[in-house]
Amino acid sequence: MSVRCHLYRSVAAVLCVMPALAQVWETGATGGFGFYRDATLSGTTGTGRAGFGARFVLGAVAGRSLGEHFGIEGRYTFQDGDLAITSHGAEANLDGDASAFLGELVFSPLRRDAFLRPFVAAGTGVKIYRGTEEVPLDEPLMNLALLHRATQAVSLLTYGGGVKLHFAPHWWLRLDLRDYVTPFPTRVISAAPGARLQGWLHDFVPAVGISWGR
Repeated sequence: MSVRCHLYRSVAAVLCVMPALAQVWETGATGGFGFYRDATLSGTTGTGRAGFGARFVLGAVAGRSLGEHFGIEGRYTFQDGDLAITSHGAEANLDGDASAFLGELVFSPLRRDAFLRPFVAAGTGVKIYRGTEEVPLDEPLMNLALLHRATQAVSLLTYGGGVKLHFAPHWWLRLDLRDYVTPFPTRVISAAPGARLQGWLHDFVPAVGISWGR
């Protein structure tokens, strides 16, 4: 499926979570730091890890309440992070980043007007990985994997939770923790001939934010 098709589906998914901004809706911004759990590399010449470096995350969120305990949210995140291959102290890097578009179902055991409101969330969307730098001719660890200046959109699953603090009329302070799970983007980081990549990418993202609604 093309990147354009993934983008169209993602935008549609985000828009559908706000079909009629009426009585109870919310919009805001978040910032945090993302930590990846990398995939495993194995081959006849050795073993290693492949993935993305831990870097800052910026995001926007918009949601609508579906009664006192349920809601839906659309979210966009941008995460900086170099492509990386490591093996026994050696490392190869390439500038890169990732963007995610997703929709979530949110549940809280407390009413919306509670002062401190914990919640859990789960959803799906698309994540777009990019290698943005020209690959050097003398790239290390080419026996295990290759880094590419490329773009790849893959499906995304997300789950997690957080808590919101209702600190002023119409204003919330929020703490979010998510795990963004995707298949490995093999057009951005590919295994070398004779080597194998195993595992999905897990991206653990704690973030703080502020939102406004009515």
